Amino acid sequence: LGGIQIMHNNGVTHCTVCDDFEGVFALLQWLSYMPKCNSSPVPILNAKDPIDRLVEFVPTKTPYDPRWMLAGRPSQTPKGSWQSGFFDQGSFMEIMQPWAQSVVVGRARLGGIPTGVVAVETRSVELSIPADPANLDSEAKIIQQAGQVWFPDSAFKTAQAIKDLNREGLPLIVFS
Repeated sequence: LGGIQIMHNNGVTHCTVCDDFEGVFALLQWLSYMPKCNSSPVPILNAKDPIDRLVEFVPTKTPYDPRWMLAGRPSQTPKGSWQSGFFDQGSFMEIMQPWAQSVVVGRARLGGIPTGVVAVETRSVELSIPADPANLDSEAKIIQQAGQVWFPDSAFKTAQAIKDLNREGLPLIVFS
């Protein structure tokens, strides 16, 4: 009923990949955040980053990509270096990315401990509403959505993520 071009853009599909190998890798990565069963503790891994490290990315007063704050980013100087984010390097796994883009949700590790993450998008985003193929009079629409605002779709995405992360027994960190 729609394929990934519909299901991924409306939040039904949490992640898309190019081939089966990437699919198995993404599935194993996702499972690495979850306890073996409801009564088990969350799986803590040895942290790749020192627990007492500095968070080098500093949010600005101007709009910025919140993924930089969460996951870090390549540093401008010196070339090839990394500016660390809040979570362990390489551990942030975003879900439902193209849907309700005024909020960013996913899983990450902090000191090797898996956590759920909800962060507000600080930049303006475009909401694309496709034409309804069943209605010949409908037209595609593109709507600008302001950053730092929870719209109905982003509120639903936030609630869905919190519900999923709670079912998985993960602690939740909200950046707003």
